Amino acid sequence: MKKIFLLAGFICFQLSFAQSILDLGLYNMELQGMKPVKVNEEMKKIGITRIPFNTEDTTLISKIAGSDIAARIKSLYMLPYEDPKDDINDGGVYIYQFNTKTDLEEYLKQNFEQSNYRVLVKDNFFIKIWSDYSRHIKGKETSEDHLDKMEKYYLNLGAERIELKPDESIIDYTVSQ
Repeated sequence: MKKIFLLAGFICFQLSFAQSILDLGLYNMELQGMKPVKVNEEMKKIGITRIPFNTEDTTLISKIAGSDIAARIKSLYMLPYEDPKDDINDGGVYIYQFNTKTDLEEYLKQNFEQSNYRVLVKDNFFIKIWSDYSRHIKGKETSEDHLDKMEKYYLNLGAERIELKPDESIIDYTVSQ
């Protein structure tokens, strides 16, 4: 009987410290100039029924994150934003909860740094925030403002920003005259 109580206590202790992907959901965040995306027909066809979207279905994860990593992802959360007046501007967050820390580390090795997004990690969670809001109007937020705001949100939740390897496929060159 004592062993059963110890086992039940251990399980309760583990569950109280296990974090759900929804604990990292982007709540009450405003990105000036953008609104959360409305579910369209294309999204409905692949199984996205609401925004924000969360799933543990590997078939859906494969369609969204890619079939090459779907088996290593336990759950996926996404909250994309768009500029309702302009199809080009978008932003938001994707969070992948990997099955193991090793799966997360392997995925990080495959990714490159880009100026329009930032990557944060917390435990087995990969958090990618991005903004392609290109307007630079005095008094209005920019992509950098959006990224700073979302990064601060996740840092306050205990995430840590990481720098990925540089994208070496981008070549800088100078034209001589």
